[in-house]
Amino acid sequence: MRRLLLSCVFLLSFSVDVARAQSNDAALPNPRDLLQKALANEKKLAAQQERYECQVTDEAVETDGKGNVKKTTTEVKEQFFVNGIAVERTLSKNGKDLTAEETRKEDQHVMKEAVKYSNQANAQKETDKQNKQIEDFLSAMQLAGGRREQVKGRNVLFYDIVPNPKFQAKNLNQRFAQVMQGKISIDEETGEVIDLNMKSVQDLKIAGGMLANLHKGFWIHVHDQPQSDGVWLTDLAEGSGDARAALFFHPYFRFKETTGGCHLYNAEANQVGQAKPVK
Repeated sequence: MRRLLLSCVFLLSFSVDVARAQSNDAALPNPRDLLQKALANEKKLAAQQERYECQVTDEAVETDGKGNVKKTTTEVKEQFFVNGIAVERTLSKNGKDLTAEETRKEDQHVMKEAVKYSNQANAQKETDKQNKQIEDFLSAMQLAGGRREQVKGRNVLFYDIVPNPKFQAKNLNQRFAQVMQGKISIDEETGEVIDLNMKSVQDLKIAGGMLANLHKGFWIHVHDQPQSDGVWLTDLAEGSGDARAALFFHPYFRFKETTGGCHLYNAEANQVGQAKPVK
């Protein structure tokens, strides 16, 4: 989610509506300048982000066409970062702690992920993959309008997100993006995205609905907030609607992911004696 929000500034900054409204006291900054602030802030705080461990609660609800609940799934996880990649360890499912065997498998999974992304090349490969998916989606959009407001002592910039009329969609993600509209708010001092809220404004069917189907009203909302040391973390991601891609998504669903209870750790390591290799 952090990468999604940062990418929003990057991609939307290249197609800003020049007729956007200006605040009364000062002109709004160029979104490209906001991008540079965000990149510099992320780089400065990257090491500090890895000192955080947070608790994540995932709630997923499947419904029928009338909104009646068919299935509810809840998972509680702990989350930490390795070279900018979030690694999660499941603690409980549907209010029940994992069994001994489930815990063993989860420990193996977490160790495998941590070792994998400890390799900078692997972490960069995953980052590039996620960025490409986000780029495909957001390149079909642009910022419009614009105003500045004081929120809790910080200057916050508010923009509308609208389809880019000059863009020609080339893949599934971009076609989805062309029917989405919403709003975004950005912290002016750091360039960090605070809030992203988008929804589909019309139906979209690909291959007669067999390959993909997105109905009007599908929405997604992501929120970030700064910690006391300046690190920005996602604390909420949610959405709902009627959407399906092949057979991988239930057609009627809603989800909510909340992150909190973050702990800040400080670790130091010193080698004592000669290191011995082990299998």
